[in-house]
Amino acid sequence: MNEKRSACRRNLNATVAKMHAVYGRRLRQEDYNALLSCTSVSDAADYLKRSTYFSKVLENVNTESIHRGNLENILRRSLMERYFQILRFEKIAENEFYNFIIIKTEIDEILICILHLNAGTSDHINTLPIYMNKYTSFNLMELAKVGSYAELLALTEKTPYSAILKKYQPDEKGHIDYPALELELNTYYSRRLADSLKLIGGETEKRLRDFIGSQIDMKNIINSYRMKRFFNADAEDIRSRMIPIYMRISQQKMDELYNARDDKEFMQRFSQTYYGREIAAKGFDMSDPETALIRFRYLQIKRAFSRSTAAPECFYTFIQLADIEVKNIIRIIEGIRYSLPTKEISELIIT
Repeated sequence: MNEKRSACRRNLNATVAKMHAVYGRRLRQEDYNALLSCTSVSDAADYLKRSTYFSKVLENVNTESIHRGNLENILRRSLMERYFQILRFEKIAENEFYNFIIIKTEIDEILICILHLNAGTSDHINTLPIYMNKYTSFNLMELAKVGSYAELLALTEKTPYSAILKKYQPDEKGHIDYPALELELNTYYSRRLADSLKLIGGETEKRLRDFIGSQIDMKNIINSYRMKRFFNADAEDIRSRMIPIYMRISQQKMDELYNARDDKEFMQRFSQTYYGREIAAKGFDMSDPETALIRFRYLQIKRAFSRSTAAPECFYTFIQLADIEVKNIIRIIEGIRYSLPTKEISELIIT
């Protein structure tokens, strides 16, 4: 038994070392500067192919004729490949916790399908991550063929999403309540992720629970701020659209934010919370609260990853950092495609 435990510990240590080695190949500021200087999507793709670790996934791609959407799909696929590469490295996927990306992907694709059903369009297949089909609880190729809510229910009948989807049947005009369904699916994901931490235990579970709790808090804070600022929504409306999970900030404190008379009072109250004080201490510009929160979150993730010696914590934060990097590149590509000023694009990059 002791030998088995020691072998397991060595495997997990090797996994942590591998993740740090992969992270060491990340894009640096000079890479972002080079991408920002590109004048076309083809130029950006060529730089990624020649000068970064994305060269492997772009090896057989003709960068001169690549479409923006295709490049973005390749970048997203590279993120998933890193995810599965690490899982295979030491066969750590037996723990339910490590399935979080698959569950999130399934939910995202269901929601995209709902958007297409509501809009009456059927080009979902262009963005589907078909390469993940062997890992998902329903067939992604079949999802691309879904043309009605009844077909979606039939496809997902034997999945954990079935009971939730059955509650949101289309109304008499065929419209599906997307915001309510999105909230319930995201709440399901958050609860399942939090529940999976029990299998980890110890100090690692405590740190991850705190970390994931912060993610939920910040998502609720950003969304409630948007509702208050742009729609002057009341507390009841805001509360009905937030993930009802409270970990780092109590429900009472969140209610105080929701009850603010306007966005200015919201920010006044926010400044007295843990996050408000921490962000102020870091010197972030609170004239743009959403960006300040996202940048603060990035610092949290980077710090947690650099300090982590436990595989679950290291894995979760590594995937978050890799996701931010891919999103940074996509923002640059989209900025180039729509001829945005370089300064404007650079302000969207999270580093």
